[in-house]
Amino acid sequence: MAKRLAKTISPTKDKEAELVEQVVSDWCKMHQVDPISHTAVMEGLRVLYMIREFDMTDREELLKELVASDEDGP
Repeated sequence: MAKRLAKTISPTKDKEAELVEQVVSDWCKMHQVDPISHTAVMEGLRVLYMIREFDMTDREELLKELVASDEDGP
């Protein structure tokens, strides 16, 4: 079944997933957070949202926005 699912994923989704992973990895290094932690997963969802909602595809721009939103805080 895993092989069947792997074939149905579009190239766009693969690129999105790769970009999210790269940005979250960079963010985790900056903040010294474990990349498999809950916090990292939530940041990944934020990155995916920015990619899909605002058509952002530049790695540096995504990381900059992610860090900027951290600094705004609650």
